[in-house]
Amino acid sequence: MLQHDQETVCRCGSGLSYEACCKPYHQGSQWPENALKLMKSRYVAYALNLPEYIIRTTHPASPQYQANVFAWKRSITKFSQSQVFQKLEVVDFIEHDSFATVVFIAHLASDHTDNTFCERSYFEKLKGHWLYKWGELIEGHEPNFSQRGQLQLLPLAYYGDPILTKQAEPIEHINEDLRILVDKMTQTMDVCHGMGLAAPQVHHSIRLFIMRQPILQEGHLDLGDLKVFINPKILPMSSETWKTAEGCLSIPALRGDVERAKSICVEYTDLEGQRKTAEFFDWEARIILHEYDHLNGVLFLEHLDAQQKKALEPSLKQLQQRLHDSLEL
Repeated sequence: MLQHDQETVCRCGSGLSYEACCKPYHQGSQWPENALKLMKSRYVAYALNLPEYIIRTTHPASPQYQANVFAWKRSITKFSQSQVFQKLEVVDFIEHDSFATVVFIAHLASDHTDNTFCERSYFEKLKGHWLYKWGELIEGHEPNFSQRGQLQLLPLAYYGDPILTKQAEPIEHINEDLRILVDKMTQTMDVCHGMGLAAPQVHHSIRLFIMRQPILQEGHLDLGDLKVFINPKILPMSSETWKTAEGCLSIPALRGDVERAKSICVEYTDLEGQRKTAEFFDWEARIILHEYDHLNGVLFLEHLDAQQKKALEPSLKQLQQRLHDSLEL
């Protein structure tokens, strides 16, 4: 491990000494003023085996967050000690409102093996502090792995936010503002790898949700075209039901078995203002019912049996505590 002194050149590639660059962030005396500096300081923390900093700067709703902090520290240490951190190469940096992406190439090696990877990291600002949310990785040196188009992500409402238990209001007019909101919701849903997203989940208490049409191929669920539902109304549902695991972007990393109707009929308005009625089956029906629940302030947790609810209680409390603590940074 490098010595943390004035003469050590910081591993982030700034050319400055570690003392004048990333050390104040690692010690907690300063917080990185943008997502790029946070990403660089996290790279250095991995190189210097500083798991506490990695944990402290990880978003509480990140899919990488681990409730068992001891095990998390151990896995970070194992990774840090097994790699030779050769160079950090920043490819792209985009920041917009409370979201940012950084595309970088981490040149690593171990036992004469090249472990270089490229990552597009996503960051969210909570109460003025940038935090690492998640990342998309590919192996090797890929300098063209950059963000396409403008970054227009919307902050998600997480479990415990009052808007998630509120009845949403009908939409009176389809205008440009609504179309822009749909565009931003679509990018947010796609980046988060969601199947559907309701407006209350992005802090808009209106009766709107979107979904990607699910395509089941050889046992694998792919996502297809976008569908927009404005002021939807669920008409008769089938008496036949099926149960499978559901998750929610507002309740990250937690899942439960939910019983839903196999087929439903929905009346809704599309983005062009046309009122439609259509029948949906299986996964389409499930996604629609899940998102429709959001418009009525209902979470999938309310459909779980008593045993599942009890089993998830500790994880839900931990999630709420992490979110509360992060807002007090």
